Amino acid sequence: MKSIVLTAALLLLASPLVAQEQAKTTPADASAKALVVSGKVSDDGKTLLTDIDSEWGVSNSEMLKGLEGRLVRVKCYVDSAANKIRVLSVRKEDGGSKYAAARQADSAFRR
Repeated sequence: MKSIVLTAALLLLASPLVAQEQAKTTPADASAKALVVSGKVSDDGKTLLTDIDSEWGVSNSEMLKGLEGRLVRVKCYVDSAANKIRVLSVRKEDGGSKYAAARQADSAFRR
């Protein structure tokens, strides 16, 4: 359910960015809303593997310095055309949730 909501949010966020890029009147992140995404920072700190198994490049990777290989929650602007995000804020996740995330490919869904 969480992945469906996040995918829908990404699609809704992408359409205003495309319209603004065509208009070229204001910067894309001036009126775009920030999105909150959870994921794991890559070992080099330049990409973020999200909880829906999509990989995003980070345009300002200095924000993720020291968090390599950890689970984080980032507030960011999304550039879907370049498959990049610009991080606004970062929060470390504990990773120790008492509920495990279920995926469609899990054995519980195979019948």
